[in-house]
Amino acid sequence: MTDVTSFTPDTSSAAAALDSAEKTAAQKTKRAKEAVSKAVKSARETATEVAQQTRTFAADKAKVGAAWTRDKAQVAHHVAEEHPLGVALGAFAIGLGVGFLIARNLD
Repeated sequence: MTDVTSFTPDTSSAAAALDSAEKTAAQKTKRAKEAVSKAVKSARETATEVAQQTRTFAADKAKVGAAWTRDKAQVAHHVAEEHPLGVALGAFAIGLGVGFLIARNLD
């Protein structure tokens, strides 16, 4: 006859293995949650830092741009006052060139 006990698992060792697997899974889940939390915190800090740098950069470039535009406008105004005919002919020539290029691209 066949011994039936050889086919049935030992319940104490199976239960111990199940408890061990549950503990391992719980530990892995806990570590995964901690890693995700750390990654989110790091991403948030990085985004905050980048936003601050962008604000600072934009403010600096706006100041530089305003100063550059004001200086260039003053120079252009003085040139236009000193050489009105030259400015008019230059603007006409530029307009003619741009008009020619636009007309050429329409064909």
